Amino acid sequence: MTNDEGSDEQQDGNSDGDRNSDDVDLSQLALEEIRLRYQEEAERRTSVESKIGTVLTVDAIIVSVVSIFSHLNIMHYAAMAVALISVFNGITALWVRDYHSPGLNIEDYLQYIDDPPEPVRRELVKSYLTVITGNEETDDPDMFFKGNRTRNDEKMAKLDQCLKLTAVSLTLILLHPIPRLIQSTGLLEYLL
Repeated sequence: MTNDEGSDEQQDGNSDGDRNSDDVDLSQLALEEIRLRYQEEAERRTSVESKIGTVLTVDAIIVSVVSIFSHLNIMHYAAMAVALISVFNGITALWVRDYHSPGLNIEDYLQYIDDPPEPVRRELVKSYLTVITGNEETDDPDMFFKGNRTRNDEKMAKLDQCLKLTAVSLTLILLHPIPRLIQSTGLLEYLL
């Protein structure tokens, strides 16, 4: 191997190293990462709504089953009332539909065609971030909107409330014999 061949290999090695570092497009990487975050929030929304639907079904079953008892007492009525409150809470959580989508309106995407890729990616990353986090810090009421993450957090809180209410309703059903026991043993008269 001559000295010229060694220097050619060294130059090729350096140019490959330079090419590898140039191949990493940070703006594309950032865009892909923020798309994943957006997708996570979309999947989280679907999951929460599905769970709320399941809780609503359980609440409907509670109300239906309890209503067929012929001797209803205060515990049955309380269980049905709590289940209905849970249903109302779940429906209000499902009612929220104003989720945002990133980027321009679909009709405006043609203007991206003539733009260089770097600024387009930058604008898309900003758009995804805004959609996920919202514009909740602004004092301008016209600019304010909740991000998809906040919407999902609110739905999660409603789901948590629904689960607790359903658990209370089921507990009341399980405890329904207590008023009858108190009445039959005369414990109420003894306490008064």
